[in-house]
Amino acid sequence: MTSSGLVRAGQFNQAVRQGAYIIIALALPRLGIPTEQIGEWESLLFLGFVLGFGWTTGLLQGFLIKMGKFAGLQAEGFARAAVITTGLFSAGILAIAALFHAQLFVVLQLDDAPVGWYFFFVLLLSRWPSYCFEQALLLTGRAGLLTLYAVFNALGLVLSLLLPLYLGYDLLSAMKVLAGFAGAKAFGLVLWSLVGSRKNPVLTDTDSRAEMSNWLRISRPLMAYATVGALVSAVDPWIVNYWSGGDEEIFAIFRYGVRELPFLAALINGMTVVAIPVIARDKEGGLKILRDQSRKLFHYIFALTFLMMLTAEWWWTRVFTEAFADSLPVFYTYLLVVGCRLVFAMTVLTALNETRKLYLWGLLELAVNVVLSLALAPRYGLLGIIWATVIASYFHEVCLVLYLRYCTGTDWHNYADLRWYGTYLLGLFLAYWWVT
Repeated sequence: MTSSGLVRAGQFNQAVRQGAYIIIALALPRLGIPTEQIGEWESLLFLGFVLGFGWTTGLLQGFLIKMGKFAGLQAEGFARAAVITTGLFSAGILAIAALFHAQLFVVLQLDDAPVGWYFFFVLLLSRWPSYCFEQALLLTGRAGLLTLYAVFNALGLVLSLLLPLYLGYDLLSAMKVLAGFAGAKAFGLVLWSLVGSRKNPVLTDTDSRAEMSNWLRISRPLMAYATVGALVSAVDPWIVNYWSGGDEEIFAIFRYGVRELPFLAALINGMTVVAIPVIARDKEGGLKILRDQSRKLFHYIFALTFLMMLTAEWWWTRVFTEAFADSLPVFYTYLLVVGCRLVFAMTVLTALNETRKLYLWGLLELAVNVVLSLALAPRYGLLGIIWATVIASYFHEVCLVLYLRYCTGTDWHNYADLRWYGTYLLGLFLAYWWVT
């Protein structure tokens, strides 16, 4: 399959998963779920992000670098071992979080434990190892199987949570059904990893341990950087809870407003999953692929951003109901972050394994975000917190572009069409000025 075909398959997988959570967000208020309980569900999603984003992102990026060096059965054998390793990490982290859950909720400024959090942990236990499984299917050319899995996974998630609520059961009962689906999925991943490894033992135990050790060594700086990135993203919800005194309704309004452009993460991640191994093997060829593919993303992502920003006043309450009318200004402002997501300096740095000091730039972004949030929130409320995020995000991307140029001599125009990017970015801020 061509690189474009693999990109589309990866984007579809990411888009379907994100689409499932969008459907849930749209359905909950229409099913009559109180705003406070919707806030608890959003708190669970926030909890999952805090516990998993940093280390899973770093491991997955290291996984992509490793997979770029394997082929055939060897790549599949490594992937099976990686799923088991990630599963063990997941179980250990969730066990620690469960043991110290009271302290964890206090740190996250959650007044009470979210309803059904222990059942939600089962979902996380199945979700995190599945990332390696999904990318293994993609990078070994089984795009059709990945597509079927993506549809099954999304339907299972949506139906297991929403169907019980539609039938009149409470959120806790729905979480139990969701945990049942997640447990079955986790069991299937274990079977794929263990049974397949025994039938096709392409890696000896010694080789497997050596490859896992090397994978973790490559991933350590990426995990550190992603963990700092998770803290940057988590600081906004934390400050919102601190500023509002843990008010679940305000937290829900904030969370509904800061939802990214639909499928933005899916489109970007689907492309970078393919770009990182290609650049790792062939820098010049990989950079050209990234430049060409990112130009295509510019056209329809910025166009969709403009469309949503200019029409949101008409469709916002129709989609999210009047309960979340106050989320609209937050949504307008958060859309400005789209420009940061389309820089891709981090993608190139990861592929070239220039990751040892990246966490320092993440810490600098975190410091800028915290200082600005604390300075702007008392006067501007939620919008002040979002503006702090926007400013810190652009500052961070500029730092990465300059760092990449300094470390590797790779100019921004080598992996991005700056004429299109600059034009669209200017248009984005003009559109924001127009609607506000």
